[in-house]
Amino acid sequence: MSVFKRETSAGETAEYHFRFQQGGKLYYGVCEGCTEKDAAIAFEKTQLEIAKNLSVQKNVKALVENFRAELQGGDKIELKTAYDMALKKPRRYKSTEAQKAGKSSYWRDFISYLGKNFPDVKFLSDVRNKHAEEYIHSLRTNGRFDKKVQFKNHLKKTKKLSTYTRKEKKLSARTINVFHQSIAEVFSLLGKDAGILDNPFAEIHKTQDNSEPREAFTEKEIKLIRENWNDFIKCIFMTGFFTALREGDICTLKKNEIDFDNRIIRRKLLKTGKLVEIPIMVPLEKFLKEQIAVSGNSEYIYPEHAKMYLENCSGISYRVKSFLENLGIQTTKKVEGRDRAVSVKDVHSLRHTFCYFAGISGIPLVIVQSIVGHMNSAMTSHYSAHADRQAKHSKMLLFPDFLNQIDPAIIDVQRTLPPDFTDCAKKAIELIQAGKMATGLKKQLLGLLQR
Repeated sequence: MSVFKRETSAGETAEYHFRFQQGGKLYYGVCEGCTEKDAAIAFEKTQLEIAKNLSVQKNVKALVENFRAELQGGDKIELKTAYDMALKKPRRYKSTEAQKAGKSSYWRDFISYLGKNFPDVKFLSDVRNKHAEEYIHSLRTNGRFDKKVQFKNHLKKTKKLSTYTRKEKKLSARTINVFHQSIAEVFSLLGKDAGILDNPFAEIHKTQDNSEPREAFTEKEIKLIRENWNDFIKCIFMTGFFTALREGDICTLKKNEIDFDNRIIRRKLLKTGKLVEIPIMVPLEKFLKEQIAVSGNSEYIYPEHAKMYLENCSGISYRVKSFLENLGIQTTKKVEGRDRAVSVKDVHSLRHTFCYFAGISGIPLVIVQSIVGHMNSAMTSHYSAHADRQAKHSKMLLFPDFLNQIDPAIIDVQRTLPPDFTDCAKKAIELIQAGKMATGLKKQLLGLLQR
């Protein structure tokens, strides 16, 4: 190491120069602004430290990460304020208040984890891939980091929040992915502001979702529900079965969203914000008119349900599940790898029930999608399977009788059946084929079918 002034034809330079070797490489240049030797020595020392840091970089990415501030700029954004800043960023879809609350809790869990395990990480730009990877690993193995839950207890007339500790240790793959996506979104929205070149969560693979899907209600269960429902439960099942609306949309359905002249429900869905138009079927039309007549001056079709959902939405699910379980309908199922049973029969199952019966009724997929507003891959596959199954059954009626086991008159009737022929008639044919129908009744029925 040395600093010196260069000799020129005009004499010594005003500024000092430096020259040193680091890692087998020669570094030299002007000590900018240094006309005093002490200042030049300090400048050279700084350049040496930079050269040492450069020599230990393993790759270009590591170099960029360690010199982010110099290369990219950006502000120091504190982790504790990052989520609120991200909320102010424009985005494609507007989140509901419930979604905002959920995402806020995921972010708080993440910074609580960092505060305990990496206390030096204070700013958004301090978060590295290793921090993100270790947090996701913790979610997968131990569940949420912060097990305490604060909530407003509506049964207690106090503003003080109640608390309890979560017992579950493991989260579903779907829930872990929601955490993952929500936290990654904050880094994506604030990345440029914070001078972040790479989202630390972007390259982490999402957890494979093997969650148990909701099940549709069977015809037997629907009959059992219909025979035992009370006024509260009837409102939910009548609306859900004929519209495929989610719990929140059923409970907060408004009178001005019902167009009886055109027999259409126009509703902006709470979860997605998408506007859907749902045809009002005859049984539902009659029921809605009855409910409007008794709802008084409320803007809601079901005032009691709206009040409960807006104040304590879990109360709706609790009442529905209690009703189903009292009928002997299993609402939960134990799944391997989960600490608690998962829900398979609840209000949301009405959406699957709607899609199931739409499928076996031959309603085109595009129409069902326009009504339900959103169908994930599992629901689409489930619906399509039943739609395809119905088509197979109608075509199989034309299958030739190679074994000569079917009455020729029945074959002639089968070949003239339209694709949407009623299940009742098909059942009658099955009884005839099975020899379970009296000869006289059989002849009468064949005569009716051939008309």
